[in-house]
Amino acid sequence: MSTAPHKALMLLIATVATPAAARTTITPYIEVQQVFTADLSGHQQDAVTYTGAAAGVDIVLNNPHLHGRIDYRYDHYFSWSNKYQDTDIHNGLASVVYQPTPEISLNAGGIATRARGTLGRETPGFLVGDLTNTTQVYAAEAGPSYAGHIGELSFNADYRFGWTKSTDSTGGFDLGPGQPVLEDNFTTTDQVLDAAVGMAPGSGKLPFGWQLSGGWNQDNVHFLDARLRGYFARLDVTVPVSSTLALEAGAGYGGDRASQAAILTDADGNAILTSSRHLQADKSKPRLLSYDQDGLIWDVGVLWRPSARTTLEVRGGQRFGQTVVTGHFSHQISPEASVEVVAYDDIESFGRQLTSEVGALPTAFDSLAPAIPTTLSGCVFGTNGGQGACIPALQSVNSNFYRSRGVYANYSSSHGPWIYGLGIGYENRHYLAPDFGPAAFNFSREVDQSVTIDGVVVRKLSPVSSLTLNALGAWYDSNAFNSHGYYSYGGAAAYNRSFSNHLSGMASLGIFSGSGGNSTNDVIGTGLVSLRYQL
Repeated sequence: MSTAPHKALMLLIATVATPAAARTTITPYIEVQQVFTADLSGHQQDAVTYTGAAAGVDIVLNNPHLHGRIDYRYDHYFSWSNKYQDTDIHNGLASVVYQPTPEISLNAGGIATRARGTLGRETPGFLVGDLTNTTQVYAAEAGPSYAGHIGELSFNADYRFGWTKSTDSTGGFDLGPGQPVLEDNFTTTDQVLDAAVGMAPGSGKLPFGWQLSGGWNQDNVHFLDARLRGYFARLDVTVPVSSTLALEAGAGYGGDRASQAAILTDADGNAILTSSRHLQADKSKPRLLSYDQDGLIWDVGVLWRPSARTTLEVRGGQRFGQTVVTGHFSHQISPEASVEVVAYDDIESFGRQLTSEVGALPTAFDSLAPAIPTTLSGCVFGTNGGQGACIPALQSVNSNFYRSRGVYANYSSSHGPWIYGLGIGYENRHYLAPDFGPAAFNFSREVDQSVTIDGVVVRKLSPVSSLTLNALGAWYDSNAFNSHGYYSYGGAAAYNRSFSNHLSGMASLGIFSGSGGNSTNDVIGTGLVSLRYQL
């Protein structure tokens, strides 16, 4: 077994070392499963049985200075058929904040999951026995934050270090004889630093508020020595129009530069591949630019806060000659229900997009993913209707840099015996890569886009039993590899029952289908029964 999952788990635990007085709930468990999956469409005429063994731990931290949650789980499925291989899946999520003083906090987050590879190929709905076009991903982010005042001046500063590893990939795309297999196994490290100083409207006898801010980031992808550096400095002004409405405007200067090593070629310009048919870096040649833009950045917007429970901010402007629109809406409908909508637009690596999204997760979240592992579930829902979030980075794994634009909405609610969650998102990626010419295929100017829906309903039937319904759907489209758009959709129902304080059981049924593009319209049904013992 690879040591990567163990390193990821140790990293998560190390970032949340707790004082001796911390009140911590640690619930380790072991689980056995019996899984049956069958092709209901009749295309493959396959029916396969698996025995699953799992081990995991749920940790809840809650004291005046430390709060958060860590869930981690490892599953191994033993196939009863020589035609299908055994599979391993690692799933984990962590979000923790340690705040020793009102001004200083240490923030940490992490994730382990099986994610979709390239959007140019279909991916199985349920990850039991078939891991085609998927990649095991581990990621963690940690760093300090400061927010304080000196008189009427406010100061804010943040630093984050992120680490992402993509491994055990079955999503590498074989371009044919003499061409490379596109790499989906890589490691990314990223750093983000930003700081701001300003005054609120009405402070310093000024009728408007102001903020002077700056930031820097660097991403290193350890495949072909790819590197992305960015920076900005800007001044923002907020002008109140009423007690609930304000106009915003900001301008400054910034830049982003992405580059990578040239590829190793022979005298005829053909790529020299490794024994695994991967591209190799040639550091004797000048680096190749993927993206290099700098210049004026500006935007205008509106900030609306009709109550302490509702905030809407929308901004639109120009960045390096391109139109950029971002926004954020949040509304606490009731103490048990909330909704959030986020629109984003930035130059990203897969690693930084994933770690920043994980770092923004709530520290109180519910594990409401389907009982049968799937790549389609990409949203996290808040505990008891608290704020949730979605993770668009998981739509596909790619070692290239890209411009990421999209929007998602997340709704979480609990009411009596009911829990609801709904996440809807759209993601568009325009890839940034140097043109290798005839030496090798690359992702320059390729575009991926996806629409996803992730819904869950939980009904508590009694103090010891509950019913969970998950519905998942997605549309994927990519212009890479002459592929075409296709749909994936499915759902699962699970019945849970506790037999004692330590023993519980579950029975689940799921169905998944996909259509469009070059994929066959398979319908896969899966049944699962399990017993869990909490230590």
